[in-house]
Amino acid sequence: MITIRHIALAALMATSSAAFAAQELVTNGSLTGPITNNGVPTGWTIFEGTPDIMDGLNNVGLINTLRFGANPTASADGGTWVGLGSYGSYMERFGQTLSGLTVGQQYTVSWEAGNFGYTYGSVNYLGSNAISVQLDGVTVGSGSQLDLGSNWYKQSLTFTAGSASQQLSFILASTTSKAYMSIDGISVKTAQAVPEPATWALMGLGLFGVIAAARRKA
Repeated sequence: MITIRHIALAALMATSSAAFAAQELVTNGSLTGPITNNGVPTGWTIFEGTPDIMDGLNNVGLINTLRFGANPTASADGGTWVGLGSYGSYMERFGQTLSGLTVGQQYTVSWEAGNFGYTYGSVNYLGSNAISVQLDGVTVGSGSQLDLGSNWYKQSLTFTAGSASQQLSFILASTTSKAYMSIDGISVKTAQAVPEPATWALMGLGLFGVIAAARRKA
């Protein structure tokens, strides 16, 4: 038999879930695609240079090319990822357009970053660098600077949407460091919001109903 307690609890759970639900706005944030030199996965676009799709056995998007400066580990996301290089004025940048943004709303973009580098003969991309996030071609922030190494690092930053549709892209932060970094597991979601007064009221009513039903039963 459905009681007031059940109804109130269902209302409380529904309003709580609605208040804190966060929608994923990125397409193919796992960067899944075939090993490719000068290419990016489906859902993404190259804006500068020649980014690459690779994994732990295929460097700079070349099959069976183990030219890493440091042996990579698997990212938490797994599978393939994208490599980005920088050298002086030459930079590599890729991204996609985010749609359905709410102007003035804060969003959190997160990603995994690794600095495994590239080395082959006299060609060395082994410097320290960081991955910057751009909106409509303008940098809004960067992750931590990483030295050459074998690990992935989870990074994130928050931005405020300026329009309903904006171009999100990633590029290395420094143009003076000759580096080649990796990115994977990209996500963009609404920053965790505080429920509006009306939502608090609904949640309060639900909780009151649970307490009242419990007292009547007692």
